[in-house]
Amino acid sequence: MKLPILLIALVAMVAAKSAPGRMAARYDHFRIYQLTIETNLQMEELKKIHEHISIHFLNELGAIGHKYNVIVGPLFHRALEKTLKFLDIVFEVIVDDLQKLIDDSAVGNDSKMEWETYHSLDTIYEWIDQECAAHDYLECKVIGQSYEGRDIKSIRLSKRPGNKAIFLEGNIHAMEWISSATVTFLLNQLINSEDPEMQRLSEEYDWIVVPMVNPDGFVYTHEVERLWRKNRRPNGYRNESGDCFGIDMNRNFDYHWGGAGWNIDEPCDHWFGGEKPNTEVEIISLQNFVSSFEDGYIRSYMAYHAYGQYVLLPYGHSNTEFPPNYEQMKRIAAAFSDAAADVYGSTFTYGASGLLNYVVSGAAKDWAYGVKNIPFTCTVELRDKGTFGFFLPSNQITEVGLEVTAGLKALVNKAAEEGIFD
Repeated sequence: MKLPILLIALVAMVAAKSAPGRMAARYDHFRIYQLTIETNLQMEELKKIHEHISIHFLNELGAIGHKYNVIVGPLFHRALEKTLKFLDIVFEVIVDDLQKLIDDSAVGNDSKMEWETYHSLDTIYEWIDQECAAHDYLECKVIGQSYEGRDIKSIRLSKRPGNKAIFLEGNIHAMEWISSATVTFLLNQLINSEDPEMQRLSEEYDWIVVPMVNPDGFVYTHEVERLWRKNRRPNGYRNESGDCFGIDMNRNFDYHWGGAGWNIDEPCDHWFGGEKPNTEVEIISLQNFVSSFEDGYIRSYMAYHAYGQYVLLPYGHSNTEFPPNYEQMKRIAAAFSDAAADVYGSTFTYGASGLLNYVVSGAAKDWAYGVKNIPFTCTVELRDKGTFGFFLPSNQITEVGLEVTAGLKALVNKAAEEGIFD
């Protein structure tokens, strides 16, 4: 087998699974460094840095001219900084103690669903069940089970026959807790808000929501390893640490699968896209669910991720190829960006993901556009731009929800103006 070039064995990580609610892996005094990569030589050297320093990359390494965040334990702080200075790589310590940041964003009062703290899968699912029981315009289904047998739940809000639908997807990446928090915030607004505009949107459009695509990985981030990204299926490979688990499910969709992306072919790495497309039961369940609706019904597909504050449009597999209605999609994305910024000043950059972010294949938004012919699809990368990154404190959940709600209102209205729902 091909051995991974980025197997991260971080100091002080405990591999054994602990009791629910308690982290096995701890990151006391681990730092997050933000690196600015300006030359190709710096990028090539950064890709090799794991050979002598234990390091965890939080972002896929792509184009130069971007900032990349890495986690390094206390034993390697000095070695990393010495290496970075030698390479003339500009760096900044943005988090001095990762464990404190993780503790600050941990699950708080989990007795009932609200949006001031992060919640466990059980609490999220209990809230979904309660809302489904309380409203006859909600159709709730289990669209499949995960590898470990957990339900993947969906909610379809439909108050009027003949509506076109908008699809919201959350937490395909396990560590991105703000994703499902935001998707459930939006769903709650559609169900319970007294805002006339939200009420109108819930009347004039159907809404299909899958808040938790990756329940196994999500539970794993709560109980064992906060930094876990993939699902939890053993993928058949091993390295010096033992069996390798998981597929990056947002690299596993069968649309230009495997054509681009850093380390998508490294089985033990965070971004492994699988040996072939459509290998994961969670992805098959999601695709079958989308395909169960008649063609032309779903007119927008939005996947929510962290982080970076982007509205990423197709395509991801190329930075030179663009969709036929790319200019139209940019106008719609611009409406989201402008409206979201009006709330707290958060700026969302918009454009093709392969152009703005990095080239990568097999993402959900590209499959929804390229295979299902849904005319507006995007990945919304939520707060922030890297200060907290994947560990956004829970006191920002409501702010994120409010700015994304404002953005969503404007996006839907602009999409309607552009004829997306015709």
